[in-house]
Amino acid sequence: MNLIQDDPLFQRLRTVAEQADPVPESVLEAGRAAFLLRRLDAELAELVMDSAFDAGTVLVRGPGDDEVRMLSFETDRVSVDIQVTTTEGTRSLLVVVEGASGDVTIETSAGTSTASIDSEGRCSVTGIPAGTVRLHLTADDGSAVTTSWVSL
Repeated sequence: MNLIQDDPLFQRLRTVAEQADPVPESVLEAGRAAFLLRRLDAELAELVMDSAFDAGTVLVRGPGDDEVRMLSFETDRVSVDIQVTTTEGTRSLLVVVEGASGDVTIETSAGTSTASIDSEGRCSVTGIPAGTVRLHLTADDGSAVTTSWVSL
């Protein structure tokens, strides 16, 4: 028996708090993202280029005037380039990887998606929701590599 869940007073206070001062979505998203910190042993691939913020880099338009953003992550052994296309509120990722093989797991606060890296080091994933994203993959030497979180 959980007294807090079973007590009508606590249930009423919870309802009032949710209506009067709901938790902002950004806080909930950050909490879900923090929960996904299960790969602390992975090497971090740091963001080295983001076309949305780098001076001198121009955002481009793709087919049908979809917005296209370019991101690059690096470690000493692995580089990951991502082309992000935004269409009707969702993101499509074209990922190019050097120094790693196998599968790429795309983690968001809403869940994960997995795609296989082809023989040319590429994979693509569609239907990624807006929010924070990171990629997890295995380097050719077998070590785990995770990109830093980035908002898309």
